[in-house]
Amino acid sequence: MSTNEFRKDLQEKAVSTIIKYNNGTLVLPMRSGKTLVGLKIASNFKKVLVSYPIETIKQGWLSDAEEFGFDVSNITFTTHLSLSKHDLSDFDCIIIDEAHDISVANWEFISKNLPKRLYGLTATPPNRGEKKQYFNLYCPIRYSKSMDETTGITNKDYEIIVHLVEPSEKRDIKLKSGKFWSEKAQIDFYESKYQSTKNFSMMLMLIRAIQNSKTKFEYFKKLASTTDRGLLFLETIEQCDSLPYPSVHSKNKESDYNLEQFKEGKIPILSSIGKLKAGITFKALNTCIILHCYSSNNKAIQKIGRALNYVEGEKATIHIICLNNTIDFSWCKKGLADLDQSKIKFLNK
Repeated sequence: MSTNEFRKDLQEKAVSTIIKYNNGTLVLPMRSGKTLVGLKIASNFKKVLVSYPIETIKQGWLSDAEEFGFDVSNITFTTHLSLSKHDLSDFDCIIIDEAHDISVANWEFISKNLPKRLYGLTATPPNRGEKKQYFNLYCPIRYSKSMDETTGITNKDYEIIVHLVEPSEKRDIKLKSGKFWSEKAQIDFYESKYQSTKNFSMMLMLIRAIQNSKTKFEYFKKLASTTDRGLLFLETIEQCDSLPYPSVHSKNKESDYNLEQFKEGKIPILSSIGKLKAGITFKALNTCIILHCYSSNNKAIQKIGRALNYVEGEKATIHIICLNNTIDFSWCKKGLADLDQSKIKFLNK
């Protein structure tokens, strides 16, 4: 079966399954054509409200509608933030794209104003907390395919390489007291405090220390310098701006231009902080370098999926930098737990 045939079959099964119900979520991996699925669902109703998190999602709907000949005059588009401004009873169907991004406040609004039909589209449904409870109550999963179940869409061959680097023991971090401590001592201190107190502010300090690790960043830069074409995920604007590559982040006025240039292949390497996590598709992108892997598998999969674009005969490689012998290692393993473990290897540096 060709890639297009595989994708079409997947989409038809998803649509035929979901419209049997008045509510439900379709869990489909990136590259599977979730937007096209949404358009096919919307074509069955007179008045449809489509909610999305960022503008690129809406543009994707309009672009696919034009390419595949869908009339969207029956669709009203709104952002997740503006969803509560609408009277849901005015619509025959509500479609929530990137449904995992819907806030608890929005779910509370939906629960008090239940629409005639409510459908969610996502690659990464919430797996804990209040969001999961709301999903189960008002938009339960009706059809689901994982990234590794859709090798006809994503790369048939991919690998995730976790580069394990040791935290520096050089005392080059100056404290307010004037004393110096090492990166390893700093992380060990915050980790010990967090483990003993479970204090939220201490956890944030621990995360920040790991995200800002000079050891990780220096290794990241060396790895990036060997890449011909790739997408780089960093954690801070300072990190992005210190690299010799075009970037996409909230403070960069050239972000939209850089993004389009990268999508067209005119820029070989693009650095980003997080704006690319949803609604962006790249062609012929097979390398992704991630500075920090969160323990949330949703965040990890969203980033990793950017590099899993189907290119016949090519392997996608995802590089993740991880501090060995720290909680960063545990977080990384947890974030990758839902992926095919045979495709993940850990390299000690």
